[in-house]
Amino acid sequence: MKVNTEMSLEASETHSQQAQSSGNPVADDNPYNNPDTEHIYIGDEFADQAGEPTTVRRREYLRNRVRRTITEITFYEEGFLKIREGNKKALLKEHVVELRFLDSEPVVNRRIAMPWFWSSLAMGTLAWLVSVVLPITDFAGYTLPVTVFFATITFMLLGLFVYRTEVTHQFRTASGRTGVVELTGSLGCMRRARAMSLLVRKAIGRATADSGVHDVRYLRAEMKAHYKLAETGVITREACSTGTALILRKFG
Repeated sequence: MKVNTEMSLEASETHSQQAQSSGNPVADDNPYNNPDTEHIYIGDEFADQAGEPTTVRRREYLRNRVRRTITEITFYEEGFLKIREGNKKALLKEHVVELRFLDSEPVVNRRIAMPWFWSSLAMGTLAWLVSVVLPITDFAGYTLPVTVFFATITFMLLGLFVYRTEVTHQFRTASGRTGVVELTGSLGCMRRARAMSLLVRKAIGRATADSGVHDVRYLRAEMKAHYKLAETGVITREACSTGTALILRKFG
């Protein structure tokens, strides 16, 4: 897959916001529309008849300042979703999924790094005690360097708490239970990640409203999708094997 390292999600976001503010439909002609970028579809043997999605319903952004990444999600009227994630220097990943093959209930994984927080609180308390107690002892001359030392450790531990604390919303395939869409919110953007997760859930609900039961034809299409995702590197071979095994159990 060829990726233009000069692409910028920030430029894409600005372009989208300008288009929306002017009252015009969001055009899909921003700098990330590289004709050499490969689009990956979760679809069946009839997917090619529908063609590529062209009508943009809406476009949303998740700016994660802790990870220094921007995630862009584009919703299409045709029932597709495109997710792209990158930073100021490069587009890190991009793929398109057909929403009718996804489970509308995401798997939410919360990781709150409380040990780092309590450690930073302890070091901060120690730094304060040193600044108060040491000046009235025979070691008053060491007050400043010792206080700075503990304060530095405090900020380092606090930074680790912020960096390691995050909530991930992962959407998986309906039968294979393989993760294909992830939205990760760190401190400062957790609420935004949750709001975007809700938008994805609603979009999946619309796409699957008329899909009916998951019959043999549907299961075969989903299995084929897993093979395609593995071939293009969106999921690992191990994840593909596990997903297809789960689908096979539903045959019969």
